[in-house]
Amino acid sequence: MAVYTTIDDPEAYFQTVIWTGNGSDDRAITLPGDTNMQPDLVWVKGRTDTYRNALFDAARGATKYVESDTNTAEQTGATFLKSFTSDGFTLGTGGRVNTNTETYVAMCWKEASGIFDIALYTGTDETSHTVAHNLSAIPHMMWVKS
Repeated sequence: MAVYTTIDDPEAYFQTVIWTGNGSDDRAITLPGDTNMQPDLVWVKGRTDTYRNALFDAARGATKYVESDTNTAEQTGATFLKSFTSDGFTLGTGGRVNTNTETYVAMCWKEASGIFDIALYTGTDETSHTVAHNLSAIPHMMWVKS
């Protein structure tokens, strides 16, 4: 039997924001919802450029990211996402997130017990491995990236 969690205020756990880059450093992006949400995962995708998808998370730190559309490992980009704020995030001058006149979209999630969790682990090269998480049930989906 599936276990479901009732979410009274979805904006407290997920919001999407669209912006046009301006190339300036320390660019604040505020989430548009009525509820303030400090994101734990920000997935940025260019809408008018050819930059790759970039996923930034609070567990590893704002300047670390992985690309969902390549097989590359974690990278560091100090000029991309610089910090998570109480209602959004701050960008640097990096082309992947803030090129002047280019448009971007970010999907932002907040960790919450039973809803969404970011789990870091070290692989063991074994055929099976248990990964600890803070969800209240067996996950229905996992994204794994080195």
